[in-house]
Amino acid sequence: MTNALRCFRPLLVPLAVSVVLAGCASYRARPLVLVPPLRTSLAALDRALPDGRMIAVDAPLTPQAVAALAVLNDPALAVARARLGVERAKVFAAGLIPDPNVQGGFGALLGGPGVAPSVAGSISQDIAALITRGARVRAARARQGEAVAAMLWQEFQVASQAETLASALWADRAGLAALDRARAALRAQVEGARRQVAAGTVTLDQASAAEASLAGLDATRDGLAQQDLTDRAALAAVLGVVPDVSIRLARPVIPRVATDGLVASLADRRPDLIALRYGYQAADADLRAAILARFPLLALSVNGGSDTSRVATAGPTISLNLPVFNGNRGNVAVARATRRQLDAAFTAALAAAQGGALAARRALGVLDRQREAARARVRLADRAVRAARGPYRAGLIDARVETDLIDQQALRRAELIALDHKIAAGRIALATLLGAGLPVVSIRGGAR
Repeated sequence: MTNALRCFRPLLVPLAVSVVLAGCASYRARPLVLVPPLRTSLAALDRALPDGRMIAVDAPLTPQAVAALAVLNDPALAVARARLGVERAKVFAAGLIPDPNVQGGFGALLGGPGVAPSVAGSISQDIAALITRGARVRAARARQGEAVAAMLWQEFQVASQAETLASALWADRAGLAALDRARAALRAQVEGARRQVAAGTVTLDQASAAEASLAGLDATRDGLAQQDLTDRAALAAVLGVVPDVSIRLARPVIPRVATDGLVASLADRRPDLIALRYGYQAADADLRAAILARFPLLALSVNGGSDTSRVATAGPTISLNLPVFNGNRGNVAVARATRRQLDAAFTAALAAAQGGALAARRALGVLDRQREAARARVRLADRAVRAARGPYRAGLIDARVETDLIDQQALRRAELIALDHKIAAGRIALATLLGAGLPVVSIRGGAR
């Protein structure tokens, strides 16, 4: 029995260490929070910027400030950030060395010429897993980079969406104000026409023009008010607040995007394209790991024990898996095809990004020309309303002409406000498509 214990002595230390390490991991319950998470005021949001400054919500917010609030508080971004923890854990898991395997056996002596029970034990280590460890770690790190880039792209899109919604909401309110001014003028005209009809100075059909225009403006205003509610709810969802929170907005000032050189460097700057490049890098590392796994799988073990005659033995054992029939060729083929697929996906995404940016830049040029024409029409409409005000009061022109001029003025102003928003939204979209303001990222290995 003493000889048997000597054979097992080298195995006792790693066995004791493994038991201690296994007890280091502990479980702690983390129940779900069932309280609705939406905030009831902008002041309750996270407003701390990375540089330590706080976003002031007691003053009218610019679209850029709204975008910053959205990036800090959008519930969907919290999911993307949590995914980064999973990818970091995968990198940690990929770098771990496989645990050694310990086996032991005891045979009681029940009869025969033997003088002692038999004892056997072994400790083995998978050597093949160490060969592919480097490639697997590179793949895990590339996927972590892919997750980081995907999260940055999601943040960039959320910021763009918040800026666009803030601009749209300001345009909705400006349009409502313009329509309300026109409705007030028409309402005064309708009341005057009704008094004239009662006095018999004008006929009913002559006085009906103002009422028809007022009804048309009311319908237009109702549609714009519904759009205002929709945009407000969408912006509240991005900010993580309830829909009825009051959001004061400043007039949008969206600068032009300097596009020089940005299209050529899309692949080095836009986070979604960088994520695809990291994905390609991970697939390339997967292919390397699959090729390395084709080599004969090797396991090394040390065996020891004693038989019933107390003869003690100890020595190494090598286990070799010959790659005759399988040889991991199937996994290599899958990894190679996956890398080829990601190559095509990246090329297609880069082409779409290039085409989208160029088309958005061309569309902005068209909108700028349309806005100049709309501004000219607004100036003409304002001049016509001012010129007709005196003659109408003097009775030189009838109510129908005055009504048409007020109606056209309101429509021209609403048209200009809508074009201003389209231009602002187009500039925001172009900046997003170009990744404007983002740094150039250098990726080593597996990227073209």
